[in-house]
Amino acid sequence: MLIQSFWALAAAASFSTMAAFVKFCNATFGPLELVFYRSLFTLVSIYAVVLWNGYSLKTTKIKGHLIRDSLGFASVAIWFFTLGKLPLGTNITLTYTTSLFLSANFIILSLIRKLPIPWGAIWSIVLGFTGVVTILQPSFRDGDLIPALLCLCVACLDLAIYWQVRKLGREGEPSWRIVFYFALFCTLATFFGVFLFEDGFHVPDTQSFLCLMAMGGFATLGLISATRAWVGGNMLLVSCLGFSAIPFSELISIVVFNNIPGFYTIVGMVLILIAGIAATIVTKRQEQKI
Repeated sequence: MLIQSFWALAAAASFSTMAAFVKFCNATFGPLELVFYRSLFTLVSIYAVVLWNGYSLKTTKIKGHLIRDSLGFASVAIWFFTLGKLPLGTNITLTYTTSLFLSANFIILSLIRKLPIPWGAIWSIVLGFTGVVTILQPSFRDGDLIPALLCLCVACLDLAIYWQVRKLGREGEPSWRIVFYFALFCTLATFFGVFLFEDGFHVPDTQSFLCLMAMGGFATLGLISATRAWVGGNMLLVSCLGFSAIPFSELISIVVFNNIPGFYTIVGMVLILIAGIAATIVTKRQEQKI
């Protein structure tokens, strides 16, 4: 179980690398167009697995899938947009504040059910959003505030997705079917969205085509690694190791994009990283009580 948990590191590295290729492609393709290619790649990959194993795609949870898919589509579309606006490390750090919103959720549930106040969750939220403010205030350039706030919106949406995926899982939906219908929804939605909200599809040159393939490949590799981690690993360890995406993405940002973070940005990232891990540990324990 311990060894399986470390697949979370491979997932974090893969998703961080995928995000870097999204940044490369942003100069050529619109955000919805990129979501289309990423979703299509995942859709084909998952469908191949379905055919190979003889799985059934029939489901009676259509409403549940539509809720999860709509939230997921909004989350990934906004995220891909912000990847073209912010340094990679800063972007990933802000989108990884979902655990802080989850802690806030459990604090509210504890108060409603008259359970002891989870002070650990409260302090992790205070520490985490101190990190957010540290990043946003002194070191941000003009025009970066709105994309940064949108990253926080993505983190909040991901919390709603978390609860919906849990609900589908408890109702017996396997993870591969949830991923398949999400990829299908995003592929169809972005296909029409590209014509309605962007200037249509672009013909990629050799370099941009290779970037698209790399984006889809790392997205699929991340999905496979994350699935192996969650299925066979320790849930708490996997959750904490997932935060390795923050240093991974910052390293890529420095080496590939030459985005050297300022002092306040580094301090804010460290605070969010510590707070995120602490919030994950606290909420995992609190979840068992509620």
